[in-house]
Formats: sequence, structure tokens, C-alpha cells
Amino acid sequence: MKEVVVKADLRQRTGKGAARKARARGEVPAVIYGKGKGATPISLSEREFYRAVQAGLGAGKLVKLVIGGDGKSGIEKTAVLKEVQRDFIRGNIIHADFQEVSLTETITATIPVVLVGEDRRPNDGGVLEHLLWEIQLHALPADMPERVEVDVSGLRIGDSIKVADLELPEGVRALAHGDETVVTVAAPVKAAEEEKPAAEAGEAGEAGATGEAS
Repeated sequence: MKEVVVKADLRQRTGKGAARKARARGEVPAVIYGKGKGATPISLSEREFYRAVQAGLGAGKLVKLVIGGDGKSGIEKTAVLKEVQRDFIRGNIIHADFQEVSLTETITATIPVVLVGEDRRPNDGGVLEHLLWEIQLHALPADMPERVEVDVSGLRIGDSIKVADLELPEGVRALAHGDETVVTVAAPVKAAEEEKPAAEAGEAGEAGATGEAS
């Protein structure tokens, strides 16, 4: 997993009022916490952090936080971005949570599941159903993938890919049950509706034949 550098400053004041003032100054209130450590309040440049998020920084991503100083001489902490909170109406970022990690200790992160090869799938009229959009993985921070790609180019109607079928990097383990379905190809709805009346008609015919025989 590629490490992203994010500059931060220590927050001297906390609470809702202080957070509102920080946002008014163009800052994003945040916290960083770690094993056996309390949460440390920090703030990020809203503009720079938004750019990082737009560039792909998301939950589970490895981050080097440079706290204080001029962005180069500050205290460096390796962390993963655990959560980004947005304003429900405006959509702007209002808070972020980071978890300090050790590069030699495994972590758990929620990683997006992305389908590839849809344009190369057989033209059989099947409906591709993406059921698992995120998956929890367990690995060393440096081994954690940014996303899990699932190749669906060879899937036909009735085929599916389960968690156990995923090709994960060495040292990376999925925490979801192996039988959980990631993606499947269903028959077209129209075809399914046509089959149902045909089956019902067949059952009715059998019932009529049974009644005449009796």
C-alpha cells in the first residue's frame, strides 16, 4: 500500500465550539489514536486534505502524518485513515480519524472491491450483480492493498465468485466468510418471468390429467 504524506497541527482546544471555529478557518478537526494511547486532537488543512481524498485517500489507506513544524521537521507518525465524516447536506469533510500503526504489526482495514473486465464478459444477456462492495482484510500495513480487483470477464449466467475465490496478495487474509458471494450473473428478469408461467402451465396440465384419470 502506497503511503500518503499529510501535514497536521496539534489542536490546543477541543469541543464543538472549537471545532466550528477550526472549520471556519479552513481546517478539518481530526484525531489520531493508537494501541494503549489516548486520542490526540489534530487539525488538517481542509484544502490539502480534500485534494488528498479526491486523489484516492480513503479509509484503510496508509498515511504518514507530519504533525507540527514546517511540514518536514514535525513529528512523524505512521497511521491508517479509519474514517472521514462529511456534512450530511453540504458534503464537505468535517472530521477525520486516524489510527497509529506499527509497520511490523498486522492491522485490519476495510478495502473496496472493484470489478474489472465487465466489457469483455460474454454477451449472454445476464445481469451482473455486485453484492460485496467492501471487504475487511488483515495484513501488515505495507502489504495492505488499496483495492481488491475481481475479474468478471469469464463469468456466464449462473456463475458467481465468492470470497474464497479472491486472489489476495501474499500475507493478506480476508475476514469475511469464504462462502459469501462477491459477484454473480443472474438470468434476465424477462426470461425468468417467461419461464415461470410456462412452469405453472405445465403443473396445471399435470393436475388436469390426474383429475381426468381419477
